[in-house]
Formats: sequence, C-alpha cells, structure tokens
Amino acid sequence: MAQIGYSHRPVALGRQGMVAAAHPLATLAGVEVLKAGGTAADAAVAVNAVLAVTQPNMCGLGGDFFCLYYEAATHRVHFLNGGGCSGSRAGLDELTRRGMERLPVIGPATVSVPGCVRAWAMLLKRFGTRPLDELLAPAIRAADGFPLTSLVSQAIQEYVAVTPDAEWHRVFLPAGRVPRFGEPFAQPDLARTLRDLAGEGPDLFYAGRVGRAIARRLERDGFLTADDLAAHTGEWGEPISTTYRDVTVYETPPPTQGLAALVGLNLLEGFPLATLPIHSAEHLHLLIETVKLAYADRDRWIGDPAHARVPVGALLAKDYAARRRAQFDPKKAQSYACGDPEGDTTGFVVADGGGNVISVIQSLFNAFGSGVVVPGTGVTLQNRGRHFSLDPSHPAVLAPRKRPFHTLIASIVTREPQPVMAFATMGGNGQAMFHVQVLTNVFDYGMDIQEAIERPRFLIGAFLPGDPADATHIEERVPEGVRRALEAKGHHVNAAPEFFSRVGHAHGIVLRDGTLMGGADPRGDGVALGF
Repeated sequence: MAQIGYSHRPVALGRQGMVAAAHPLATLAGVEVLKAGGTAADAAVAVNAVLAVTQPNMCGLGGDFFCLYYEAATHRVHFLNGGGCSGSRAGLDELTRRGMERLPVIGPATVSVPGCVRAWAMLLKRFGTRPLDELLAPAIRAADGFPLTSLVSQAIQEYVAVTPDAEWHRVFLPAGRVPRFGEPFAQPDLARTLRDLAGEGPDLFYAGRVGRAIARRLERDGFLTADDLAAHTGEWGEPISTTYRDVTVYETPPPTQGLAALVGLNLLEGFPLATLPIHSAEHLHLLIETVKLAYADRDRWIGDPAHARVPVGALLAKDYAARRRAQFDPKKAQSYACGDPEGDTTGFVVADGGGNVISVIQSLFNAFGSGVVVPGTGVTLQNRGRHFSLDPSHPAVLAPRKRPFHTLIASIVTREPQPVMAFATMGGNGQAMFHVQVLTNVFDYGMDIQEAIERPRFLIGAFLPGDPADATHIEERVPEGVRRALEAKGHHVNAAPEFFSRVGHAHGIVLRDGTLMGGADPRGDGVALGF
C-alpha cells in the first residue's frame, strides 16, 4: 500500500526574502531582485516576465493578471484586477449574425483584452521601486534561449494538432519539429517585444506596435478592436475575506472564483475537521461534498460585478453557511453541477524583507490560450472569452466590454494584523478546491507548507470521455480501500497518477516568528528559494 504524508522536498527557509514560483529561472530572477533591495512587487514582475517566456503554455503577456498584495506599512491587503474585457463587437446577436451556435474553445473569437502588461505597470507604480527595464532583463535573456523542460516540451507536442494557427506553429516548432527536453528554445519575436516594453512601457501593448498587431490579427474573426485595447485599464479594489478558525482568509473577488474557496471554508468551519484521519474516506467525503456545494453557488452567482449583482456578503454570511451545511449527508454523495476542469495557469508568491507579501495568479486560461500567436510579436493570446455564458439571464452572459468569469484566484491569510500565509496554484476550474485542500492541511492538520502542497489532492469534474460531471479524480497515493469506501458512498472515483499535474502546481509561503517557509509543487517544474 502506498504511504502518504511525506515530503519529497525540504521546506525552503529564509528571513530576508522568499520566492516560490513554477520555474527555477523565474524563482532566481525574483530572488535577485529581492537581494538588490527590490520589493515584493518588483520581484513579482520579474518572476512573471520570466514565466511568460519559460512557461508559454501556462501564462504570458497575452493573458490576464490578478494579485493580492499585503502592504506591511498599513497592514492592508490590496486587490489588483488585471483582467481584460470582451471586445466591443461581442454579444449574442453578433454570434447569431456569424452563424455561431456557441463560443469556440480556441481561436480569435475567444480572445479578450490581455490585461497583464497594464497590471504590471499599475503594480509597480504603487508598490515598486525598480525600473521596468531592470526587471525585464532576466526574461529577455531567457527569450534569447533557455533549456526547455519536459513538461513544456510535452505541452507543445500535445498542442500541435489542436491549433491551426500558422504563427503558433512557426514559433513553437522552430526547426519544423517539437523542441526536445533540455534543448535551448529561443523566442526572438518575444525577446524583441520585451525589449520594446522595457523601453516604451505598457502603452506598447495597448496603443503601440504590439497593440496594433493584435488588432490587425483579430480584425476579421475576433471581437476586439484597436479602440478596445486603447481603452483598457486595470482596477485596484478590495479583496473578499472570511474568518476561518483563528485566521482571516483573503481571496480575489468576482469576477474570479475566490468566492467559492471562501464559501467552502465557511462550510468546513462547522465541522471538527482535524478529528478526522487525514485522507480517510470520512475526511475526503466531507471535503468533496463541501466543494460541490461551494461550486454550485459559484456557478449560479459569479459574473462581472460591473454588469451583474453578485451577492458576496450574503454568500459569505455565517448563517448562510449554517443553512447550506445542513444539506451535507455524511453517508452518501450528492450531485451538484461542477464546471470544466481544464485550465493552464501559473501561480506564485513572494515575500520581501520589509514584510510585504504578494500572491499572484496569471494565465492564458487553457494551454496556449486561444492558440493564436500575434505575428511579429511572439505573444500568445488568451482564450478567457470562452467562459462567457450564452444564457441571457446569467450574470456572465456574453456582452460587449465585459470581464468574463475567471477561474484565477490568489490567497493571503492573516492572523491579524500580520500575514501568516500566501498561496496560489494553477489548475483552472479546480483552483478553489485546491485552495480549500491545502489551506486546511495547514490550519487544521498543522502541516508545514511543503507537506501541505505535496499531500494527495482530488479534482472534481469531467475531462475524460465518458466521465460523469461529478467524476472525482484522486491521486492514487490515497489507499485503494479509501477510494472504494468513497465509491460505496456514491462518488464516481477515478484513480489519478501519484503526482497528477491536473491537480495544480501549487506554491506557498508561510510566515512564522520572523522566518519565511516556502513550498513548491513536485507536480510541476517549480522551486522555492529563500535567503
């Protein structure tokens, strides 16, 4: 029988700074910025820029950016919404006019405004101390050529037959074939874009050379226009939060699914979770059913708050959690609608020596986003627009200049007024359930952050032919007897690989008594480093 409850990696330790990110070159870039006296915001931009080069399937300049930033000077958690809107030509009538019965999964019609670059500038303006050209230098070096990891090589191989975009094939099959593991992979057009961005700033992307190229590429079969790009801006706002045990958990608000993680924690707070043996059938049954309840609320209510009423306060009320909790049946599984579990993203966390902490989530949505690379730029555009609803009564119905529903979330936890944890993970639809699993590992079971990340996780949703909507994929480090006991309760259990990449590549930092403790997920290429 497989043993669980061990860590394959040690916890990273430090006092002056810590970075946990999904690629070693990105983590090193962030550490270098921190060692030079930069803030968590400065390091976050350097980290993200390198990830945009080294994880082109997961994230990039053509995607969106959300973060929570704990400002040590004020003890406040700030929310930066770097999500872009749909194009001014988007709408149900336009779909009908084009003879489209539904939104496609990839292609120009799925592209919304890429908000990442503008968000970087906004983050640096408020909390940064270093110039953009300095922060982008490591990414530019990587774009001139870096050794490809096996995960990215595999992702390119899997995507070759998916996208018909000629520019994507030219960029990612530079010698007419898939680049091999360890082979230097250069992206000269992206290197030029990064150099221009370092010199010109974010307007390059929204009114300059890159913005004009995006508009030209989408002119015929997309919804975006040059005016949509020029009008884009991100927004600073307030996070949403709830208390859980003796901590306060902050998450990114709608249009992201951070609400689902908080609803799930509110439900779990009424159960003596720590009395249940870890990864027993009783433990997993409770978590799975809680997640189903939270996701049912998510799917009904979350949309762009600028265009729809999202009852955040009512959904996070403790008495509402008590009413919903009563629906839990400890003996059997129940059916609730869950979404599509696909999604490729990068989540990373940074803590600096001044006490500032940032948790970032940045994404193209699906692997390689829309599959559309803008000629001459090296920029792959996101397919976040595929998440709009075609139901006219739904909060996330397709409409012009509207932010789509986002699976992207980031979390900061405080024991007021000090931060005690920052956490983010890729994983599309599964991100909220992964937050619930890892945070309860830390705050109910007392695990260190590395073990909390490495423990077996589950993912609910259909992504294999024939899967029911509530298929529950559980890493097979959970003993077979437990999986059978869950099946006896009515769960549709699929045994997943021991370290299953679809259950997220998680990264976290725990802050305790002046020590920074970092964890990185062995399911991905990431690493945590402190000093």
